[in-house]
Amino acid sequence: MMLDDDPSVDPAGRALWYLVPLGIVILLFAIGGVTVASLRGSDGSSDEANAAQTTKADLPDYWTVKDGQSYSQIALRTGLTVERLEELNPKTDPSTLRPGQRLKLRSDVAPPRTKPKGPRYRTVRKGESFGSIATATGKSIAALRRLNPKVKPAELQPGDRLRLRR
Repeated sequence: MMLDDDPSVDPAGRALWYLVPLGIVILLFAIGGVTVASLRGSDGSSDEANAAQTTKADLPDYWTVKDGQSYSQIALRTGLTVERLEELNPKTDPSTLRPGQRLKLRSDVAPPRTKPKGPRYRTVRKGESFGSIATATGKSIAALRRLNPKVKPAELQPGDRLRLRR
């Protein structure tokens, strides 16, 4: 005799017969999920590492100090600790911050690119030669010739443009 055929069992009892095992399965999945989550985060360092990665991704390379700012205020704004700021900027005295001063916020910052020295081109003036231009610019005559292969030194005229660097 099956449960469906028994007239003494009411429909609510039949529903419980199916819902109780389903509830047990759901409860087991919930317990498993809590257990896995607690094991994964038990050391606490992964949460700190995730927070540091999130903060690191959002931070600029440098912070420009504004009037009246201190390390603690900058630390609050950036999500870094004061100790981390001191670690990244060992040559900076926290008590002597000045407006406009730049502080490093990352350890993996490429050094700022320096501008090339001097102009890229020079317009020849009256009386100038390859030799006088080389002396005035600090370049060698050989370097000027390499940079200007189509210019003949003997035919240099005022108004000609010479390349001084790439």
